[in-house]
Amino acid sequence: MIFWIEKQFKNEYIDSSKEAGIRCVFSKEFNEDTRTEIMQFIKFIRANYYFPIRVKIWFDNETHFVNQTDGHKYYGVFYDGDSDKTTYPKIYIAAKQTEKNSIEDILFSIAHELTHYYQWYFLEDDKRTDRSLEIEANKWTKYILYTYYCENPTE
Repeated sequence: MIFWIEKQFKNEYIDSSKEAGIRCVFSKEFNEDTRTEIMQFIKFIRANYYFPIRVKIWFDNETHFVNQTDGHKYYGVFYDGDSDKTTYPKIYIAAKQTEKNSIEDILFSIAHELTHYYQWYFLEDDKRTDRSLEIEANKWTKYILYTYYCENPTE
């Protein structure tokens, strides 16, 4: 079982990589209100958790992505770079806010894919089934979002 690295334990992982933390990149013509809400969530994540190997999150102005092989729709994806961890991992999020893709859905995708980042970091993805990894990612996502909304209640 993995866990997100809380800031208080940062020093145990400080030498993992030359570059650490989260970097965000937004596509052109991205909705400013959505960007502001995403960055508020990212600020919360950065304040509470440590990312020992830099991860870059790309926010695309799309409602979803489509798998070229089977046509399956998805909303976020984690790319680990390579197995020896010399290439920084990336996350892509379909972050166009619509009636069917709410800000809560977008934040869910972010937290879910960041959980996959930690699974990769702790090498859990090599030891477990895809189903167990997805179940764990969903549980962590619900916990992270619950904590975020408790600390940042909407008016």
